[in-house]
Amino acid sequence: MNQFRHQPLDIVTACRLKDLHILKLAAQKLPQMVPFKKLHVLAARQNFPAFARALGPDVALLDEDTFVPGLTLAQMRTLAEPGFPQGAGWYFQQFLKFGFAFQETGDDHYLIWDADTVPLRPLEFFDDEGRMLFTTATEHHRPYFETYQNLLRHNPRREFSFISQHIIVRKSILREMLQTIEQNFPGPENWAWKIMRHLAGDGTNRFSEYETLGHYVKNIHPATAVFRQLPWLREGSKLVSTHPSPADLARLAKDYAFVSFEANHGILRQMAARLKKWLP
Repeated sequence: MNQFRHQPLDIVTACRLKDLHILKLAAQKLPQMVPFKKLHVLAARQNFPAFARALGPDVALLDEDTFVPGLTLAQMRTLAEPGFPQGAGWYFQQFLKFGFAFQETGDDHYLIWDADTVPLRPLEFFDDEGRMLFTTATEHHRPYFETYQNLLRHNPRREFSFISQHIIVRKSILREMLQTIEQNFPGPENWAWKIMRHLAGDGTNRFSEYETLGHYVKNIHPATAVFRQLPWLREGSKLVSTHPSPADLARLAKDYAFVSFEANHGILRQMAARLKKWLP
């Protein structure tokens, strides 16, 4: 039975240069905390030297602009979407992580892991029967579900969120989902462009790779999944800093299985500290 629980996984992340210092911490912790095979990092090619120095020779660096055929960040920035061109990278990195489903690695599973998130306790991603373990969350952003229904043409039936900084992926299921999207919108463009052409709802953030894949598995392949709750924290940058020390991580590990250190939260924390200096 333990062969399922300890099945080694390829870990896939997309990373900007400004998050490299957190990814370095995550890269040190991941082999200790998850069933680990190899870390694959999608990044801009011009940043490869910095990533190689920080992460070492055992990490696979993948060129983000050649990874999904027919899709580059520069091309995405030309879209007339709310919040673009600045917001293009946020969508782009989601498609990169999905693109690993088409890599021939000999395994049908991989783990998407956010680059700004550090695992602090041992984690498993399969139960004794080989079902995938999905970590749930409480976030509810309506446009994600409006886009889901528009793309896949069925009700997502939201019960909880899957936005938990990581998600286990069965490649065959993800490829099936993306093929369904391509079939629902005939034409020569691939699944990534069809998602961007058929976003629904309002605002600048209208698609989530976590909500889309998680709810597709829950609705279409429920027998393959188990849904669990883990103690985790998204606002590590607010609680400690954007550059946590080993002592910070040890202290956080007492309460949380993993913690994210989002750069935007760090900026808010810095602004609040500066304002506090000037207040009576």
